[in-house]
Amino acid sequence: MIHAQSRIRPLLLALAFLLLAATPTLASESEADDPVRVLFVSKSSGFQHSAIKRTDGHPSHVDTVLAHIAAERGFDITSTKDAGLINATQLANFDVVIFYTTGDLTQRGGTGEGFFRGDGNPPMSADGVSDLIAWIEAGGGFVGFHPATDTFHGENDEVTPYIGMIGGEFTHHGAQFPGIVRVADAGHPTMKSVEDSWKIMDEWYLFKNVAKDQLHVLALMDPGEERANQEVYDIAPYPIAWCRELGTGRVLYNAMGHREDVWDHEMFQAWVGDTIEWAAGEGEAAAAPNWDDVVP
Repeated sequence: MIHAQSRIRPLLLALAFLLLAATPTLASESEADDPVRVLFVSKSSGFQHSAIKRTDGHPSHVDTVLAHIAAERGFDITSTKDAGLINATQLANFDVVIFYTTGDLTQRGGTGEGFFRGDGNPPMSADGVSDLIAWIEAGGGFVGFHPATDTFHGENDEVTPYIGMIGGEFTHHGAQFPGIVRVADAGHPTMKSVEDSWKIMDEWYLFKNVAKDQLHVLALMDPGEERANQEVYDIAPYPIAWCRELGTGRVLYNAMGHREDVWDHEMFQAWVGDTIEWAAGEGEAAAAPNWDDVVP
């Protein structure tokens, strides 16, 4: 019996040592599984799109879709119309910020008549843009959808710091029609769920002040047969989704998403989820400028 105990005791000590040695690994795995923290801002200081309009306190259509994507992907998402949350203190709580915004976000809006009066929700402080850019440069991820380029316009063709960050500025659009999405970089992590030549109805923005030498183009919009119907679209395929690195952070803009049914589309939802993961730093940035290689 004494000999048996002598043999068991070293085995127990060895087992205890192995468990202790495994503890740091388990903690590291737990930290790696922390959810991506996402802040979705849909403040409108100009035109308020129906897709992000809240009625009687209910979440907007995009709020609901993003909540669904977050649940599927394990993201932790906060949706707000309070642009005042864009400040250095609050940004430290998030990995990715998504904008679906219009106008000068330092203005509350919500007064006057017409479509462009804004929603009256709390505005951003005067330091909001500089805080946002500094946060991105320090490793944050920024994603803009559709009207995010219709935000912080300059005067007399001035490129504001925000427009310089996002990479382009909305100018105008024609009537909605089924455009053809041409994948420009099928190997990019954000494009793995998007089929080339995807034809889908949306409102297709046109741009100016595009930072061609700084952007990695992900997708083009081909007007197809619409060239014969609308003069503004009688043009070659042009970029509607692009990305870039800014400091140690990542920026991506996707011009799609005016219509609610675009957000409902399974492929678009997969694209959004892949985009958020990329913006959070997953995988290679793969953001070297490629405009001259892919744009006709």
